[in-house]
Amino acid sequence: MLGSMLLLIAPLLAQDVPVPNIAAGLLGGRPSTTGTAGAQAAANGTAGVRRPGSAAPKARVVALGHTDFLRFLHPNAQMAIGMDFQKVFRMAEMMGIAFGERNTNALGAFQEVDHLWLSIGGPRDVVMLMTGHFEKGQVAGMFYSQGSSPVFLGGAQAMLVGPEPSIRAALARLQAPPVADANAGWVAARARGMAASDHELWVVVEPQPPAAVPGAGAGPLAGAREFAFGAKLAGEMSIDGELEAASPERATEISTWVQAMKDGLKLKNGDSALDTLAIDKGGATLRFSAKGSQLANSQALHSEFGPELYSLITARIPGAPARAVAQDKLKAVKAGMPREEALGPAWSPLSVTFGSGLELPRETWLYQAAFGKQVTVRLDGGVVTVAPVL
Repeated sequence: MLGSMLLLIAPLLAQDVPVPNIAAGLLGGRPSTTGTAGAQAAANGTAGVRRPGSAAPKARVVALGHTDFLRFLHPNAQMAIGMDFQKVFRMAEMMGIAFGERNTNALGAFQEVDHLWLSIGGPRDVVMLMTGHFEKGQVAGMFYSQGSSPVFLGGAQAMLVGPEPSIRAALARLQAPPVADANAGWVAARARGMAASDHELWVVVEPQPPAAVPGAGAGPLAGAREFAFGAKLAGEMSIDGELEAASPERATEISTWVQAMKDGLKLKNGDSALDTLAIDKGGATLRFSAKGSQLANSQALHSEFGPELYSLITARIPGAPARAVAQDKLKAVKAGMPREEALGPAWSPLSVTFGSGLELPRETWLYQAAFGKQVTVRLDGGVVTVAPVL
C-alpha cells in the first residue's frame, strides 16, 4: 500500500505545466554536463562566472541566512507534499516502485537528495524545494537539460525549482519573517506540523468540490474538505492522518463506506492493508491510523477504495486525471470479452480513438489506473482484442 502511494509523486512530477518536463528530468532524464558545471559553480561560490566559449549556464545562487526551508510554502497552499528521500529510498522495494529498472539515471541522481517538499498554490503555482548534496550536478543537470533553471539557496545544499513567478514569490517568503501558523491557511500550517514529525512521506490537501472538477463525479469521499496523510517506514510501517468532512453526517457516511471496504476485502482476500485501520470520529472529523507489515500490501489501493483515494488526493495536481479506475477492474478485462462486459459504464476514459479503413471498426480506450499507470484497451468489432497491461 505504501509502495503504491509513492506513485502519487510520479504524476505530480510528470506535469509539464508549470514546471517544464519535470518527469523527463527527474524520473528518467539524463545528467547534463552543463548542469554539473552550474551546480559546481554554486558549490564553489562562482555564480554567474562563465568560461569564454563555454555553454555552461550561470548557477543562480541566493544567500539565505537560515535553514527554515518550509517558509517557502505558499501561505494559502492548496496542497503540500514532503518526502525524506534518504529513508524512503533506502528500501529496495520503494526504489523499484519509484524508478523501475530503466530509470538508472534518475536513481543515481536522487542519491543526491535528502529531502523534497512541494507546494501547490494553484494550477500554475507549483514550486519544489530540495535539500541534499548537489555538487556533482546530476539532479540540477536534469533540470537544466529540460530548460528549467534551479535557484540554489546559499550553495549546493538546497535548490528551488519552478516557474519564475513562483520562484520569486517563494524566495520572498524565505527571506521574510516566518508566518505564524495562526495566520497561514490550513494546508501550510498542517504541512509544517507533518514536516516536524517522524513521517517519511506526507501529503496535505484541500480537495476541490466535485462540481469544480470536470468528470470527477460525486464519489464516497467527495464530501472531504481537508485531508492529511503521513507514513512512517522506518521500523514498523504505519500511517495516520485526518479527514475533515463537510458535515458530521457526511463523516458518518464516509466512515460507513470505509468499513464496508474493509469487510469486502476481508471476505475476498482473508486479510488486507485495511485490517488494522482504525477510525475515530469526532463531529465532522475522522482521524485514522494503521500499522503493521500488511501496509506493504497494495490490495486495498487496487480495489474500489483506490480510485476514491486517488481522486481525493490528485484533484489539486495540475493536469492529473479527475477520475481513475480500480486496478482490480482493469485486470479483469480479457481478450474476447464484449464491450458491455469488459468496460464499466461508470468508467471515465481519458480518451477514445476510432480507427477507420479497417475490416472491423476499431476503438482504443485510454484509462488511468488508480495508483498506477495509464493503460489502453483495444476493441475490434466491439470485442476486446488487446487487454490492458498493468
